[in-house]
Amino acid sequence: MDLAVTREQLDAVRGARHLPDVLKQVLQDAKRSGDGEGGGYVLHLTYEEATALNELCAWNVHTDASGLVSPESRVFDDLVKAILTHPDY
Repeated sequence: MDLAVTREQLDAVRGARHLPDVLKQVLQDAKRSGDGEGGGYVLHLTYEEATALNELCAWNVHTDASGLVSPESRVFDDLVKAILTHPDY
C-alpha cells in the first residue's frame, strides 16, 4: 500500500517513542510525492508495516476529559484514520 503523508506526519512518526524496527527502513525509504503540495511524502507499506504504523500512531493519540483528540496528537489521529480508510488496507 502506498500511503501519502505530510512532512509533519513523517517527522512525528520518526520522533515517536518505541519506533518498531519494521518501520525504520520504511521511513528511511519515504519518497517525496510529485504532487507539489509542499513537502508531501509517500510510504510504501506491506500489510504488516501498515499495521505496525497504525498501532504506533494509535498509542500516541490522546484525548481530553470530553473525548476530544488533543491538538498535540491530532497528527497521529489523522494517520490512524488514513490507514484504516485506505482501500489497500
